[in-house]
Amino acid sequence: MARKKTRNKARDMIGDYWKTNRQAERENEAARKRQQEGRSEKEKKQWTSTEKGMLVVIIIGLVGIFFRYVVFR
Repeated sequence: MARKKTRNKARDMIGDYWKTNRQAERENEAARKRQQEGRSEKEKKQWTSTEKGMLVVIIIGLVGIFFRYVVFR
């Protein structure tokens, strides 16, 4: 009677998951490199609304500090 070869299903699932993610990461990295090569050094990225909002808050804070310590001594 031949012994049946046992399979470790959890190992197979983890291995497949790892291989799939590794392949996806390679594809993403290749796409990222192509995208970086396509951009020129002088090309600037547009600011997001969050970045614009943070800049407004910083400017308002600096103006407030200026008025407190310079104008209202």
